[in-house]
Amino acid sequence: MRWVGIDEAGYGPNLGPLVMTAVVAEGPDERPPSLWDDLAATVARAGGNADRLWVDDSKALLTGGRGRDRLEAACLAALAATGCGVPGSLRALLAALDAGTLDDVELSPWLDAEDWPVPCADARIRLERALAAGALAGAPWRLVAVRSVVVGPARFNAGLAASASKARVHFEAFARLLAGLWERAADGTETVVRADKHGGRHFYLEPLHEAFPDIWIDRGPEGPELSRYTLRGPGRRLSLSLVPRADADDGLVALASIISKAVREHWMDVFNAHWTARLPDLRPTAGYPNDAPRFRLAIEAACLARGLAPSVWWREK
Repeated sequence: MRWVGIDEAGYGPNLGPLVMTAVVAEGPDERPPSLWDDLAATVARAGGNADRLWVDDSKALLTGGRGRDRLEAACLAALAATGCGVPGSLRALLAALDAGTLDDVELSPWLDAEDWPVPCADARIRLERALAAGALAGAPWRLVAVRSVVVGPARFNAGLAASASKARVHFEAFARLLAGLWERAADGTETVVRADKHGGRHFYLEPLHEAFPDIWIDRGPEGPELSRYTLRGPGRRLSLSLVPRADADDGLVALASIISKAVREHWMDVFNAHWTARLPDLRPTAGYPNDAPRFRLAIEAACLARGLAPSVWWREK
């Protein structure tokens, strides 16, 4: 069996990217992974045993400006568990996630060096402890892949211009991950995907048909608590369930939330470092609407002088 958790970070900001991640696990039986039970000796929820690797909704790990070390440790431990090693730079992290290059994720204009180091020092200490303890090993299932889609501001705005819908941009990122999972399912392994709901959306059949026009899709229940679909083709089958707050009770979705948030945080680190080096009195921003206008006001003239229109770096919705 194959199980997948999908979640995103960065749907709401004006600055920075939307990042969406799929975490893939495989095992010999039909019992779905129960990360916190199966790995109870080495993994805990946020606020649990301080010596364990914390896995939870990313907002529970990174809160009030604290918890970045735990967020990065969980992100990189998940990648290491798939056998790809621990990336030492942002370029390598993007490559491990099959997320493209620094150019692809629209970071090159803001990167003042050839690359950006990963992880931060405190996270490295936690990560080394987690790896030594085999924090994400020893379950009857194993992590086999992590894949991310990074939608930078320019591509986000281009999607808005094409569809006039922020939800459509979000779904297109989701469909890219789902397409990769459908290809993976060609090996005949039954695949079960669980994802967080996309905002207030409950009905996904139409966009699924548009994204997969040649695939038979069965519709299950559709409502506030669950939207379920089954994609079927010769020799393969993929079940998709979208539920609210999936990262609260599904460990794979929680890992997807963590990895998406960690990638977005590194993107914002580069962006903030670029501008605070040039404007020393400028405070960094997380990019959300309550603070982003302040940052835009400070950098817009310099961006225009460099030929960088707001559409390149400011998300319109």
